[in-house]
Amino acid sequence: MRHLTVTEIGRSLNLSNELLQVREKGSVLAEYPLNRLRSIQVAGRGVAMSSNLLVDLSARGIPLFIIDFKGRPLVQLSGTHQHAVAALRRSQILYLEKPAAEHVARAIVRGKIKNQRAVLLYFSKGIRKSNANLWPVLEKAAEQMANLARSLSGESKVKPSDDWRQRYMGFEGRAAAIYWQALRDSELLPATFKGRMGRGATDVTNQCLNLGYSVLTSHVWHAVTLAGLEPYLGILHVDRPGKPSLILDLMEEYRPWVVDRNVIKLRQQLANSEKLDASIRKAIIGSIHGTFLARMAYHGKRLRLSAILQRQVYRLCGVFHADKTYKPYLFKW
Repeated sequence: MRHLTVTEIGRSLNLSNELLQVREKGSVLAEYPLNRLRSIQVAGRGVAMSSNLLVDLSARGIPLFIIDFKGRPLVQLSGTHQHAVAALRRSQILYLEKPAAEHVARAIVRGKIKNQRAVLLYFSKGIRKSNANLWPVLEKAAEQMANLARSLSGESKVKPSDDWRQRYMGFEGRAAAIYWQALRDSELLPATFKGRMGRGATDVTNQCLNLGYSVLTSHVWHAVTLAGLEPYLGILHVDRPGKPSLILDLMEEYRPWVVDRNVIKLRQQLANSEKLDASIRKAIIGSIHGTFLARMAYHGKRLRLSAILQRQVYRLCGVFHADKTYKPYLFKW
């Protein structure tokens, strides 16, 4: 099973005997059996697709995402055979009005902070050997983030209030400031990286991060669609028109390991580039897809991360429908 991303302008996607063909100027560049595909992302302009292919993708439940030039997912095409269950979505809506929703939001933020810390410790092993002067930067930041995670756990004893979203986003913001500054000061990110920036980013590192997050978005959106949840009703992120709040919630615990870590691995290539060229796009997209295909520990088993993500979403369904406890997936460094 694999995820396919097309980034080059002027290519076309066609169907031939249950094979997806990627063509350019009439020549077949590659073929992929449809039964091996889990999703398709189109990240290039002018990519043509046949209606026969779209119908077959719909019948097989393979979603197709169209990503704009800034790396934002704009369109998801999926079939009418959705797995949505009215009772589950009703439970999701009702759960968001319960005080227990605060516990899920806290778990999400705590999971993100701990996974950010895991990324710092993952790279500190190599830096400790190659550059002992920079190693303390990561160690100090990791300790600060561990303290934040412990403080966040202590929030469970605080009297419930109406401002819990703001409080937890405050924790997330403090952790992010420590995390990105440590990555910059330890030279794990190029000198052109001055700080985290989303839309409108002009430096190649932020552009690469934004592209990576858009690819991650498609993976999470696919898992949420399969589970039958409403992607626009979130817990931590507030509801706004056109904002997939639940997708943004579930992305948080995967951002550091799946995207940030893979972007950091490209730091030499990013340092020598002024723009997000085709080679960098291919490298980051390929590494993220590869991470989702990698097997990782999960409740005594070793599963592909894509399967772990799906199970985590199903666990969230259990939270909504049966008031179970949600625990974020923590990566081992």
